[in-house]
Parts: sequence; C-alpha cells; structure tokens
Amino acid sequence: MYKKRRGLIRICALAFAVLAVGIFSACGGDNADAAKGASTVSSSIAGPAEKAAPSITARIEFLLDDAQQHPGSVSEQQQDILRRALDHDGVIPRGDYDAAWSRYQDCVVAKGYTKPVVEEFVDGLRSPLWHATSEGWSEEQHEKFIEDNGNCKQLEYLYVDEIYRANLGNPNQYTDMDTAVVDCLRRKNLVSNQYTLTQFKQEDAQYNDVATKNFATDRYDDSGEAASKFSFDLNDPATVTCFIANGKDYYFREDTSPIWNPLNTPTP
Repeated sequence: MYKKRRGLIRICALAFAVLAVGIFSACGGDNADAAKGASTVSSSIAGPAEKAAPSITARIEFLLDDAQQHPGSVSEQQQDILRRALDHDGVIPRGDYDAAWSRYQDCVVAKGYTKPVVEEFVDGLRSPLWHATSEGWSEEQHEKFIEDNGNCKQLEYLYVDEIYRANLGNPNQYTDMDTAVVDCLRRKNLVSNQYTLTQFKQEDAQYNDVATKNFATDRYDDSGEAASKFSFDLNDPATVTCFIANGKDYYFREDTSPIWNPLNTPTP
C-alpha cells in the first residue's frame, strides 16, 4: 500500500462527483419518514449529517431531471439505465454498469486517446481515480484532455457510476465520505455499532502518519504497519468495497496498478 512511483504525473478526478448536487439535511427533505430514519442512523455516527438525497431513488430522479435540463450532456443510454434502476429500488445491475463504462471508453477513444484503464475491485467496482501519465504534454494538450475526458464521463458513465457505488457503499447518501465509510463498515458488521466517526478519524490519522513516514524514507509499508492502526481488517474485501465505493482507493494503490497513457507518449 501507499507505494511510491517515480517519473509519473497523476491526473486524478473523482468519478462520482457531479456538476450539480442537491444537498438535503438528514432531518429534512421531501420524504419525512425516510429523513426521520436517516436522522437516527446518522446521529449515532456523527450527528445530523448532510445527504445528497433522502434516498438513492430520490437521487436518481434528481440526476434524470438534471439531464433533462441540460440536453446532450447525458446520453440516452445512460438515462435509460437510471430509469430502469428506478423500477428496481435504485439498483443498477453489473451488466449495465459495465456497459456504461465501455461506452465511456469508446467515447474517449473516438476523441483520439487510448482506452482508459483504472483499477478494478470487488463487484467490478472501478477506482474513482485515474492513474495517468502526462509526461511531455503541452499545457494545451493537458487542458484539452481534461475537457474531453470529463465530457465523455459525463455523457456515458458519471451518473451510473455514482448510483452503482452508492448501492455498494453509501445507500444513505451521505455527502461526507468518512461518514459514509463508517456507516458502511457498521452495516456490513465489520465494526461494532459503537464504532464512531471520531474513532475512524483517529485511526485514519495514525494510518497516514505511518504511511507518510514510510513513504518519505523509502521504507514501504509491505508489512502492513500502517494498516494495523485500524481496529478492523483493512484488507477484508467488504472493507475494500466500503472504501472504494466512497472514493478512498489510495489505501489500496500498488505499483502493479494500471497506468493510463492517454496520448501513448514515450515514458522514461
């Protein structure tokens, strides 16, 4: 974990981030009963927690409405996946998730880049971060790539990815990712119901202290010294899902992680 790479520029973008997010309080929203239940859950973790929506289906309805207000920004195929999910309690099947990813790749290739690659985890969950090289690029090439890639992701994949990972790791739609991780760990019985957000933040800080020290001294954390700072098994597949689904893939980044070279430029 937390390996060091040389001669590599990372281009990172959260795949589940959206251009417009409706925020609901855990104590508010249109669905009073859902909000009341969510308030009970969130208060046991970190007090009233902000939410992107009172439920996954409510979030899908918001995203579809947003797509309708911005014609051409979200493909009909991606919208169709979201509509089908509404008929199945907000669940997106693996096949639809993979199809959306494939169409995103095709879109990027059509713009003149190589096929995007990212780390893939349990349940086909893809890392929300690129690990790409821009070695030797001009500023204009870099800016054009960011725009082209972002447009393709928005068009074919962004909303489907958000909902797919929400079902796996954040069904309560918390906007704070640490809160979402703690909620996920508790729901999967990876920690006790008494495990708190404060405890997670303390353990996370200890993890990062060790990982940073080892990184700075070229003493990599192969022994799991940093991971041992958590009171749960960081490498349990269910734990990995909780972290990856909520954008925390850097805990599992290895030297073997795939590198994307969008312009197929020579690397040193």
